Amino acid sequence: MNEEFETVEIEGEEYEVVFAAREAVGHLRRITSNFPHLATKSVRVAIETWNEDMFRKGELILVQKQRAKAERDALEKRAIELIEANHVDDVLDMLNQDSSREIDYHDLIDMVGKDRYIEALSQEAIELKVNAISPEQAAELWNNSGKPTVGGDRWTATGVSVLMGKP
Repeated sequence: MNEEFETVEIEGEEYEVVFAAREAVGHLRRITSNFPHLATKSVRVAIETWNEDMFRKGELILVQKQRAKAERDALEKRAIELIEANHVDDVLDMLNQDSSREIDYHDLIDMVGKDRYIEALSQEAIELKVNAISPEQAAELWNNSGKPTVGGDRWTATGVSVLMGKP
């Protein structure tokens, strides 16, 4: 008996469940039609219940998951490209213009990674310093905007100073 199953790659895992179930039900149908006296009532009911619509629904869910993953990957790639050349708040604005769901700071950090987030904040802090904004003012500005820190509860002048490049 040749058992070939289609596989669908989603988030690094192979999903063969729907395809294996279809194959198993097909085998059960053939066996119960050839040997009806061997099938229990519950097996006959299960075979009648498991129709092609149920398999199509399962495949549709897999396709939807694939599509959602592809969209997440594309959004993540775009976020990485944007964060390298823009302020954090500008990146959020640009991503939210194109996204069907609201992306917040934490989502952005998850997409681009902490290192890129810190680098973007560092560039922003340097610009603030060039524009004569003190570390205290920058900390207050970032706290008021809800910009997350990477290690503390709130931004402090010391934390911003580190990003500005002065001890």
